[in-house]
Amino acid sequence: MRVPRPTSLTPAWVFVALLALLGIVVLTPADSARAAETQAVADDGADPLSLHIDRVTPTILTNDRDITLSGTITNPSDETWTSINIAPFRSSFPITDSTTLAAAAELPVKEYVGDRLVDVASLHKVDSLAPGETATFRTTIPRSRLGSTPGVYWVGVHALGQTETVPRDDFADGRARTFLPVASADPAPLRTSLVLSLRAPVRHESDGSIADEDDWVTSLREGGRLHGLLRAGRLAGDAPLTWLVDPAVPHAVSRLAAGNPPWSLDPVPEPPGASPPGDEEEDEEVADPTLPVLPAPASLEDQDGDAATAEVVGLAQAWLTDFREVMGGREVLALPYGDLDVSALSEADRLSETDRLSLDEAHARSAQVLEAFQITSSPAISSPDGALSQTAVETSPDSALVLLTERTLTLDGAQTPTTGRILDRRFAATSTGVTAGGPGPEPSGGAIAVRQRTASEAVLRSLSGDDSPLVVSPPADWDASAGAEPLLALLDTERFRLRGLARLVDASQETLPGDSLVLTQEHVDAQVPRAHLTAAQELVSAAGTLESILTRPARLDVQVRDAAWTSLGYSSRGRPRASVARTRRARAHIDDLLGQVTISGPASATLSGATGRIGTTVANDLPVAVTVSVLTQSPDALEVEVPNPVRLAPDSRRRLLLETTATREGIQVLTLRVSDADGKSLGSETSFPVRSSEIGRLLWFIMGGGALILFGTIGLRLYRRGLASRSKREEQQEEL
Repeated sequence: MRVPRPTSLTPAWVFVALLALLGIVVLTPADSARAAETQAVADDGADPLSLHIDRVTPTILTNDRDITLSGTITNPSDETWTSINIAPFRSSFPITDSTTLAAAAELPVKEYVGDRLVDVASLHKVDSLAPGETATFRTTIPRSRLGSTPGVYWVGVHALGQTETVPRDDFADGRARTFLPVASADPAPLRTSLVLSLRAPVRHESDGSIADEDDWVTSLREGGRLHGLLRAGRLAGDAPLTWLVDPAVPHAVSRLAAGNPPWSLDPVPEPPGASPPGDEEEDEEVADPTLPVLPAPASLEDQDGDAATAEVVGLAQAWLTDFREVMGGREVLALPYGDLDVSALSEADRLSETDRLSLDEAHARSAQVLEAFQITSSPAISSPDGALSQTAVETSPDSALVLLTERTLTLDGAQTPTTGRILDRRFAATSTGVTAGGPGPEPSGGAIAVRQRTASEAVLRSLSGDDSPLVVSPPADWDASAGAEPLLALLDTERFRLRGLARLVDASQETLPGDSLVLTQEHVDAQVPRAHLTAAQELVSAAGTLESILTRPARLDVQVRDAAWTSLGYSSRGRPRASVARTRRARAHIDDLLGQVTISGPASATLSGATGRIGTTVANDLPVAVTVSVLTQSPDALEVEVPNPVRLAPDSRRRLLLETTATREGIQVLTLRVSDADGKSLGSETSFPVRSSEIGRLLWFIMGGGALILFGTIGLRLYRRGLASRSKREEQQEEL
């Protein structure tokens, strides 16, 4: 059912008056007579017909050409629409500054922005459109119907039709709109840089494998976001292009290309002769699990007939090949690994809690990962909303480039530059308008939306006399597959002078004070919360403990730290609870692995006197060798000697006899724990009572004394018997 139309245009005209104050449109009371040609304020529901503008010609109007709008109309409703007229509209007066353009782009999609053209020559007619059906359209705005004053005008289309339940009226049943700049034909070239961001959420399962495989497949296949970004890089050819890359993204793709393995406990390759003494095992060569690799192409048979896995592997391998080719020789800015929320992690009161997740290490990790792809990079920090704290800038590497947006910089009484230095770091400010994209109802990152917004921002900059560079960074939802070609074609015109970002920044002599950074409370509230940092640190700490007991290093701590960093990225801001829960599940997995090294003892033990041996068993159920220590806890009266360190082969048990001395008699509780070399418990422990008594020592004395008397008596009797025998022999000799 269709929501009833409003019966009054009063709210619309109130809003029009406000727009007039902004300079967007200027209407007089006489214009109310043309209500049939205007778009009135309608209900807040979605339009029953969906319009999409695929083409606007020209991109920038510099002569007397007519304006052509073409695209598609789709019927997403469950009714058949008939007698559909698609009419163009345009605003009467131009927008002449970027601030007003930004306000205009945020207007609700059903607010009035311009007059509809209803002459037959401008209309496109669609006789019928069934549910789910799509048709194309093409309309024209005569040059004489658009103002000649330089600036940015609204242009767009309205669709008006009818169904069996909805009669024809003057309210739009579908709409689409964009901006059209009008400018002189001989512009001064505007120094411009194009920055493409290669970012994506990287999430891990509890065992370290990459999560959300279906999302990766969608993004990596043709038409997907990651595929489209590399296509844009290819289309750019030799044009100077700057990439802003989170190395965790290609690293994750490399893991998918390798079959998406979990965290590995296998020993990493070591230099010859580096094996621990006594290690006679001949291990197969194992790739370093902490670095990206490009495995040999895998066939369906290689994946045990799993078509889904084979598709992921194939797409990932193809994308990695393209990635290396596209990035080769380009200017690459590397974000800290995992696209970390640098403002949150740089806070002084949090650094002490996350010293094992420091930003310096994250930057070093990024460089290491990209080097494995044979890609040269330089460090950078940036946030999706362009807001960074002073601490974030001050704690970034000296060579880092700080990427902001224009709206997050302010300079009282002066025009804010877009390139230069701030807090002794190089900075560049991307165009806030371009990053915001085009106006609704179409996606802000649509191909035409981004191109027309870029053209509009460039024209307005020229009109205002602002010669600072234009740094173009498309919105996060930019459709690169469809949008790269029109955007690159625009930047290849005489109105733009495209340069690499570093070149523009290094050429700037501007210096801004630190207080030029705008960080609102809203920005602070959006930062990754303390719970994220605590959970990530606990995960890394547990992994460090597990790594420390492995007889041969597996660099598990590095593997887990990578996952912890991605959990602290900007993408986790939108899913805080899910992110923390995922990190805690990973911690539980590491704890389970630690729990496979156990210790057990007797139900009780008795010392036969003050000393004795107590038997205990240390078990290793892990598939790799470990070296642990056994810690004892008991009263001062009980001394236990442990043969630390204790080395165990994979899936093995070892019996230990602990020399124990009691300095007083009685029952005392002995606790044994298995730990790493630094004494950090692995979780397993056993406790049992130990009985010792002086009666046992006295018994030994009595038994010894008895034995002495017994053997002494026997010896005396033998001696006497010998004397008697000798005396008898002497008597017999005398008788003879």
